[in-house]
Amino acid sequence: AGVTYTVEIQSRLRAEEERSARARALQTEAELTALRAQLNPHFLFNTLHTLLALVREDPARAERALEQFGDLLRYSLRVQQETRDEGPFVEEWKFVRDYLALEQLRLGERLRLEVDVRPETLDCAVPVFCLQPLVENAVRHGIAPQARGGTLTIAARLENGAVELSVEDDGAGADPEAVHDGDGMGLRLVRQRIEALHGGRGEVVVDRR
Repeated sequence: AGVTYTVEIQSRLRAEEERSARARALQTEAELTALRAQLNPHFLFNTLHTLLALVREDPARAERALEQFGDLLRYSLRVQQETRDEGPFVEEWKFVRDYLALEQLRLGERLRLEVDVRPETLDCAVPVFCLQPLVENAVRHGIAPQARGGTLTIAARLENGAVELSVEDDGAGADPEAVHDGDGMGLRLVRQRIEALHGGRGEVVVDRR
C-alpha cells in the first residue's frame, strides 16, 4: 500500500509539473505574440515617415527607397505569418542592412557606418527584430539630430558560446538609467522578448562612454 501510495503521489506531481510547464509555455507564447504585434507597426510607422520625407525632397531617390522598403515589408510579413520568434542572424542582418540603406538615402554622408560582423555569427539563432530597434534608436536619437551626423558602429561576435550584438553611436549620449526606465517601445520590447525567450541567459545592456 505504501509503495502504491508513493507511486500515485509521484504521478500526480509529474502531472502537476507538466500542467504548470504547459501554462508557462502558453503564457510566454501569448506574450511573444503580443510583442510581435506591437513591434512591427512601430517599425513600419517610422519607415513610412522616412519615405514620406523622401517623396517630397527627391522623387527619384524615393523610388529606389520604395523598392528597399518592399524587401523590408516582405521579410516582416513573412516572419509575422510564420509566427516564429527566432531565426538565423544572417536574415536579421540583411533586414538591418536594408533599413540602413533607407536611412542613408535620407541622411546621406551624415550617417557613417563601421561594421564588424563575424562570419561565425551568421548561422546563429537570434530573436527576430532584435537588432533593428537598437539600430533605429541610435540613428534617430544619436545621429540624425546632429548637424554633423555621426558614426554608427555595429558588431556581432561569439563570446563564450553566446551571440553578442552591439550597437554604438557617437551622439550626445543619454543617461543609461533613464533609457532603461523610459517608455521607449523599441528597447523595451527587445528586452521583454529576450527575457521571455531566454530568461536569465540573455540581457540588454545600455551604457554610455
